[in-house]
Amino acid sequence: MIQNLANLGNINTKEYWDDRFSSNNKKSWRANAGENQTKLFAYEIVKRLKMDADFDGTILDFGCALGDAIPIYKERYPKARFMGTDFSTAAIEICVRKFGDIATFMAKDADGIPAVDVIIMSNVLEHLPKHKEVVDTLLSKCKDLYIAVPYDEQEPLHEEHVNSYDRHTFDYLNAENDVYLCRGYEFKQILKSYIYIELKNLIRPLFKVPLYKGGLNRQILFHIKSPK
Repeated sequence: MIQNLANLGNINTKEYWDDRFSSNNKKSWRANAGENQTKLFAYEIVKRLKMDADFDGTILDFGCALGDAIPIYKERYPKARFMGTDFSTAAIEICVRKFGDIATFMAKDADGIPAVDVIIMSNVLEHLPKHKEVVDTLLSKCKDLYIAVPYDEQEPLHEEHVNSYDRHTFDYLNAENDVYLCRGYEFKQILKSYIYIELKNLIRPLFKVPLYKGGLNRQILFHIKSPK
C-alpha cells in the first residue's frame, strides 16, 4: 500500500528544512533530538545491510540531515567511501563542519547525485510526494538501494509525512523487506521502550485498552537491487 496525501498540502519545502536544521527554536531539529533519532535509525539499519564488513565501495546517505548516521555506517564498513546529500544547504553546511573529514557532502536532489554502489535513504521517502519517481531515479544511480520508513503509519499521519508504507509497497520492484522495532541504543531508551510496551501491555486489558502492538519507532527497511 502507498497512501499519498500530497494533494492535501506538503510543508516539506527547502525553506522549511533549512530553518529546522539551522535554527535554535523549539521546533528545530536539534531541539527535538533529531541527531539522536538519526543515530537510533542508523544503528538498526546497519544491522540489516547485506554487505560484507570489508566492503570497499561507495555508500551514499541520501537525505542525510546533519550527517549523524555516517560515523555509524563507517564503523561497520571502515574501507568504504562515504557521501552524504540533502536538499537543505543549511544541513550540508553543518555536515561539512561535523564530518567533513570522513565523508563528502553535497546539496543535491536525486537527479544531481553521482553514481555510487549503495544508497541508504533513512526516513526521507515519507516526506516526498513524488516518491516513486525518486525511487526510480535513485535506482538508476546505484546497485543496491535501502529505504527505511515508518511502518504502516495510520492517519492522521505526522504533519511532515505524505505517504504510508507496508510490506507490499515495493513488490513491483521485487523488494525484500524487514519490519523491526527501534527501541533505542542507550539503556534509558531501551528501558523506556520495554516499560511503555511490554509492561503497560500487562495492565492495558484491565482498563479495556487495546494492546500496543507497534513500537516507539516501528520501521520497515526495503532492499531493492537495481535492474540495470
